[in-house]
Amino acid sequence: MEAMHDIGTFRNDLYNKGGIEAVNDGLKNTGSAVHKIVDTHPISGLKYLNINQSFTRHIMGEIQGESDRILQYLYQHMAKPEFQVRLRWRNNTIAMWDNRITHHYAVCDYLPKVRHMQRITVLHDKREPALK
Repeated sequence: MEAMHDIGTFRNDLYNKGGIEAVNDGLKNTGSAVHKIVDTHPISGLKYLNINQSFTRHIMGEIQGESDRILQYLYQHMAKPEFQVRLRWRNNTIAMWDNRITHHYAVCDYLPKVRHMQRITVLHDKREPALK
C-alpha cells in the first residue's frame, strides 16, 4: 500500500504567516509525494511504517473513510508505549536518532527553560546494507 504525503500541519504555520495565499504557495512549491506505507530501511534491512499524522493525507486506492480507519489503526499501533523512548534530559545529555525511521515529539515539560536542538543531516550514507 502507498500513501499521499504533503505539507500537512505546516499549513497552520504558513497560514499564520501569510494567510491562505501562503498556504496555496506552500502546497504549490512543495507538492505532494506518494510513499510506501511499509518500507525497508536501506542499511538495517528492517521494515518500518512510513506514515505520520502530520503529513500523511490518504492511502492511495482507498475511499476516504477506509483510508482514515487504516491510518488511525496504524497511528495507534505506533503510539504504544513499548515502541517509545522517554529521555530525561540532564546537563550534557546527547540524543541521536535515525530520522528516516523515527517519529519524535518533544513533550513541553522543560519550561521555563529553552529546548535547544542541533540537527545534522547525512546526505550520503556509505555503510553497507545488512545481509537479509
